[in-house]
Amino acid sequence: MNAAPDFLRLLRDEQYGTLQEHLGGLQRQFEAGQLAERDLLNAFQAFQQPDPALGERFSAWMDAHMGSYEAHVALAEWLLSRAWAARGEAKSSHVSDQGWRGLEHFTEQATACAGHAVTLTANPLAAWAVSGWAANSLGCRVSAAEVDAQQYPDWFTQGLAANPQSLTLRRIMLYHLREEWGGSEAQMLAFVRQQQASGLLSETDMQRLWAEFHVCVSHHAMAFTRDFVVAVERAQLAANLRDLHANQLFVALTIAGRSLAERRAALERYLAAAEQDEDAALDGNGLIAFVHGWQGLEDLAPRVAGLLRRAAERGDTDAMIGLGKLQLAGPAWRLPDALPWLLRARDEGNREAAELLVVLRADQEPEEVNRDALRAADLGSPDLSWHVYGHFGAFRQQFGLDERDRYRYLLRAADAGNNDARVALAQQLRAGRVEVGGDGVLRPVKTRPIQDSLNYARHLLERAGGSGHAGAQRLLARSKARDWEAGTARRALLWPALPFTLSALPSTLSALPLPTAGQALRPLLALGIMSVVLFRACHQAEPSEPWRQVLTPEQRALVERIESGDARPVFEGDRLRLDDVKPAVP
Repeated sequence: MNAAPDFLRLLRDEQYGTLQEHLGGLQRQFEAGQLAERDLLNAFQAFQQPDPALGERFSAWMDAHMGSYEAHVALAEWLLSRAWAARGEAKSSHVSDQGWRGLEHFTEQATACAGHAVTLTANPLAAWAVSGWAANSLGCRVSAAEVDAQQYPDWFTQGLAANPQSLTLRRIMLYHLREEWGGSEAQMLAFVRQQQASGLLSETDMQRLWAEFHVCVSHHAMAFTRDFVVAVERAQLAANLRDLHANQLFVALTIAGRSLAERRAALERYLAAAEQDEDAALDGNGLIAFVHGWQGLEDLAPRVAGLLRRAAERGDTDAMIGLGKLQLAGPAWRLPDALPWLLRARDEGNREAAELLVVLRADQEPEEVNRDALRAADLGSPDLSWHVYGHFGAFRQQFGLDERDRYRYLLRAADAGNNDARVALAQQLRAGRVEVGGDGVLRPVKTRPIQDSLNYARHLLERAGGSGHAGAQRLLARSKARDWEAGTARRALLWPALPFTLSALPSTLSALPLPTAGQALRPLLALGIMSVVLFRACHQAEPSEPWRQVLTPEQRALVERIESGDARPVFEGDRLRLDDVKPAVP
């Protein structure tokens, strides 16, 4: 497979005949027993690229080759990658509304596409694999009793009937039974024991399956139950079974705060194994562990970067982003320049790459910083959408935007999960200043809030409050049942949006220094991108509000009173005073 063509590039270049010839040839070799499943599946994994622009290419490929199994599997891989990209890697309680909609929409399409693909060839292993990963996206649907009775989903039983020695299908099923996805350690253990009892796997593959089991248990102990003793013990067992799992050991040791010597040994063990495996790449958890704990390991940075660059050259977008994170963490290290890789990833529609570019190039001229920020906002970045909304005057002037765009970015920021935007939009909805139409467009109005607006406002505050936003929690705590009924609700007082309009307040707050574009974006995005504690799949950092750090205690108390609804700002010339808000008369 070393000389395999760049399948994604062939798709972008509209070389559908060449694509069909190469992939069809691999499928025929596999069905003839002349190609390993790993090589076949690696070829289709090239399409795990959530670039929206590829949709037209897939349509053209399928039009040119009607009923193509290969085109259907590639399309299913792309749809599933779009589902995962929409969801993001946050803990489920922190996934945005936009993320859940995208996950459900694209997973449903991927499942349907893969389901049709299994009817188009003799041994559709790749299609069954996509179906399995799609099922995992929605959580475990197999009960403990079904595991004991070996009653598994069709994608597994039918796939295994045609491929009785498949390690891939067994790995997907093992992951389906993970505790954080609705399964349990007992279910995983029973499943692995069943596979060992069947005698169908080779000794090497059985050892790898056991190693994966211990990795899953280690991850859950570390990220969910916070049992670092178990996390390290199980990671050690996994690494002893397969050196590549020393990556998990390095992460567990880092989280547990173990000694530098132990962490170095684990990382060196992983690097030595990965450098001998052309398909290996440092995963996101391992990279974040390195980025947050590189002191004493600086000399290993070039080897880490080498793995990432090797994967990036294969088209691995996660590796491209990893190079950017590494450059941000250690700008003085002699590492490959990440900017060309990030530009490529952004141009292919990757939001995280666009966000990293804003951080890494924040010292440019303000116009260029704004250009990068707008690109990231247009790719769905919640923080950069909020930034565009907050600094809309500058963006309107530079890019010729209109007032409808301002509200579009506010809605996008709130819908995509920015907690400050959720609170700001909720307050505007409660004030009767905006409404979300049936077409999903946010429009300015001047009326009493309608019931749909109040329902959505409450939902936004609950989502923000549930992920730790103090302002949302205060607003919810102080609200009454009547505040959420259109017939009895008072119009919320709409105070100036924070933090972006502090300079507009004709008061002592106007003296607060507003950061420059670069200074404002660095803490916002550096924290959001680099400090999302290890395992973005399991945790979300507390909302970043760096602007509060410059307030005096008196100013902070003033802001909190306005936020909580206890007071409203009243301007008298160039002075600001606060009026207490009296309780409404029942």
